[in-house]
Amino acid sequence: MTDNVAKYGLRAVSADQEKGKPEMSPPKPLSFATLTPPTTPLARRIDTYCKAKLPADTYRHSLRVYSYGCAIAREGYPSFGLTPGSTLDETWFCTAMLHDIGTTPEHIKSTRLSYEFWAGYHALDLLQDTRISGGGDGVAERDQAESIAEAIIRHQDVQPLGQITLLTRLIHWGTLLDNIGAGAELVDPKTIENVVEANPRKGWCGCFKRTVEEEKQIKPYAMVSRIEGFEDLIQKNATTGLMSKYE
Repeated sequence: MTDNVAKYGLRAVSADQEKGKPEMSPPKPLSFATLTPPTTPLARRIDTYCKAKLPADTYRHSLRVYSYGCAIAREGYPSFGLTPGSTLDETWFCTAMLHDIGTTPEHIKSTRLSYEFWAGYHALDLLQDTRISGGGDGVAERDQAESIAEAIIRHQDVQPLGQITLLTRLIHWGTLLDNIGAGAELVDPKTIENVVEANPRKGWCGCFKRTVEEEKQIKPYAMVSRIEGFEDLIQKNATTGLMSKYE
């Protein structure tokens, strides 16, 4: 179990993003070629599944989230051990790709669970059972699947109290950067440009804003409702914020 804590991103870190400043700064620009996904059997199976299930905009968002998490960890937090080809890299990739699986048109209306909760439970089963993906190779062991599910369930639990896993910190960084432009100081602007060129985001903020609105309409109690003014922050990112020039 001790080895799996590091391998699968289960190390506890503060939920307060103001704590744990980068170990190195400023970040250097990274080419997209250095941020490409792993190609393990599990990563390929999950990628194939997500490409088939997610709308194209959400699929590209998930790839950008993966790339941003890698860039932040490698440039600012080398002690995390998120190196290319590592088991943590595979675990992070699966997390990034599956974090929004609950927002698909097929799933968002089919459950009374908040979409990130449903996504976490679905990911837990999917990662350990190839039949759910219609075949393919690569099965996660339980600790790995549970680490991914934990991060997905808590990926919108953005607040300063208590502890979260390292993997959850990565999903917070990646999603907040892409959705509202938060944490831009952790990534070189050229890195963002390279990531967006490879996986265009044109119209993403409008797409995600509509998803948040739909979730709150269907489930007024949903987890996403705790983020006050979220829709306005998403819209600002698209119009005058960090990502406006890419919209």
